Amino acid sequence: MKQTLKKIYQKLPFKQPIFKLVRIFIRPKENVYRHLYFHGDFLVQVDDSHSFLMTHYGFELENSLFWVGIRDGWEKNSVSVWIKLAKNADVIVDIGANTGIYSLIAKSLNPQARIFAFEPVPRVYERLVHNNLLNGYDIECFECGISNTDGTAIIYDTPTEHIYSVTVNKNLNAPSAEVIPTEIEVKRLDTIIDELGIEKIDLLKIDVETHEPEVLEGLGEYLSKYQPTILIEILNDEIGGKVETLVNEQDYLYFNIDEKSDSIRRVESITKSDYYNYLLCSEIKARELNLIS
Repeated sequence: MKQTLKKIYQKLPFKQPIFKLVRIFIRPKENVYRHLYFHGDFLVQVDDSHSFLMTHYGFELENSLFWVGIRDGWEKNSVSVWIKLAKNADVIVDIGANTGIYSLIAKSLNPQARIFAFEPVPRVYERLVHNNLLNGYDIECFECGISNTDGTAIIYDTPTEHIYSVTVNKNLNAPSAEVIPTEIEVKRLDTIIDELGIEKIDLLKIDVETHEPEVLEGLGEYLSKYQPTILIEILNDEIGGKVETLVNEQDYLYFNIDEKSDSIRRVESITKSDYYNYLLCSEIKARELNLIS
């Protein structure tokens, strides 16, 4: 019965214009609007002067953006920090780009920035490229994973229309879940820097489901040479400890980002995030963001 109702709902016409009208007058609660999805292109407003188009395929992230906007929904505090940072970044690297939300935000705000986006899952990569072309952007998209080696690796995909979480050489799915081991290309970030002649990285996002230390290892000498501002997912204490070991000789301050309590707090050590992400940045950058006085 549930699947039948879902199929009927998917075939209902005019959902998007109806939902746009509803949105003018009321904002449904999350437990309501997460069921009110559609398929089609919609406008994402970043601020009063900047926006971009994105295709809604009926998935969670796009649905949150449609109903509550970029400032109040998915990863709102991380996005808020990213918006401030992206405006003045010349070179931006988005690792684990998925359908491209962080890259699209950055490009809409800073058209002159050179942006590199990496996504290893083929069907997700296709949507990343589609969203890039939908806006006429020149984001440089790559269908590969970033790691501490050059070669191939395995991800454990699922037989679903879309996936938000995969990692390299680890199966993080429930034991009962059906998975599809899939070989992907992986590269070190320093290899890509050398191949493409990237002379600096101002802003780096890493969201790779516990593979973050390997990504930083693959940056090699460029971690200390470029010292990019980093937005990074830290899902447990072990990953936090490994990341801290890799960056502790750099002049980074650590900020734990909590999406639920709207707090971004400075900490002395990197442990499991209060929600998902940390910001690693210089003292100068922290002052620019008003994170310290």
